[in-house]
Amino acid sequence: MNQPLVSIIIPSFNRAHLVGETLISVINQTYKNWECIIVDDNSTDETIKVINSFQEKDNRFKLIIKPKAYKQGPSISKNLGLKIAAGDYIQFLDSDDILKENKIEQQMNLLFQESKRTIAICKWGQFNTLDEGISIYEGKDDYRSFDNSKEYFDLIGLHGGFFPCHNFLISKELINFAGYWNESLTVNDDGEFFFRILLNTEKILFSDKTYVLYRNNSHDNLSVLNSESKATSLLNSWKIIEVLFITKYGERDSLYINKKKSSVYNEFKRAYPRIISQNKDFFKQQIKEDTLVKKMIKLKKRIRNRIKKTFGF
Repeated sequence: MNQPLVSIIIPSFNRAHLVGETLISVINQTYKNWECIIVDDNSTDETIKVINSFQEKDNRFKLIIKPKAYKQGPSISKNLGLKIAAGDYIQFLDSDDILKENKIEQQMNLLFQESKRTIAICKWGQFNTLDEGISIYEGKDDYRSFDNSKEYFDLIGLHGGFFPCHNFLISKELINFAGYWNESLTVNDDGEFFFRILLNTEKILFSDKTYVLYRNNSHDNLSVLNSESKATSLLNSWKIIEVLFITKYGERDSLYINKKKSSVYNEFKRAYPRIISQNKDFFKQQIKEDTLVKKMIKLKKRIRNRIKKTFGF
């Protein structure tokens, strides 16, 4: 079997205490034709020293220290890595997560002789530290292959689902077609990027023989909506996704889009109601449903009060 080059792209920043385990999971890959491009955001701890120790032993590791003229942020680092990547396939990997040793091999076995518009997924799990053990999710509804992207979105609309970014193995050709990471987004940049990948894929192939691990409580809190600017970024990501979805499928009342928008609406309702009032057209369905729920609650309360007044209980 011909072994195409796989480019593993890792953005890093102040991960000296964690990045070593991530790079060991790269070294241990049973698929050997890879390069690992680590784009560091000018770390101030010992991250560079740790990476250099791996680079000295294996020239497949390539350290890029991001020029200070570039803004900070993982999306910018990933795009820089993509520009340098020589591989036919791309494996994204955060600097604190783990690949099972056969991850790339198993997925490349699926992708061999498939169209470059086909992507591979696998099982995943979570962990705090490897010493404490790992937890692999089993029996998820999205643990299956899909003949097209619409089939995938329909299932997610019904049952929900999520894959971390290092779950995927994607051809560089597909990324070039779907577009690089949106550097204007500070929240849900991964959701928007992988939506575009999924939107433009022809087939999704699932491997139940491997998995990836997502480390709990160690990722930067970029996704926490602790500012209005981050909330606005989340909103903008879903505006982009909705427009692309409607353009592709011509479906304006999608379970997938409405479920995701409802989640965003509920978060904004609690923390940023002003954003909802400024985007009533976007949240039209969610406002309508919320109003109906409020009316039902008021009606139930009125009925209970009448029963109490009439019967004394």
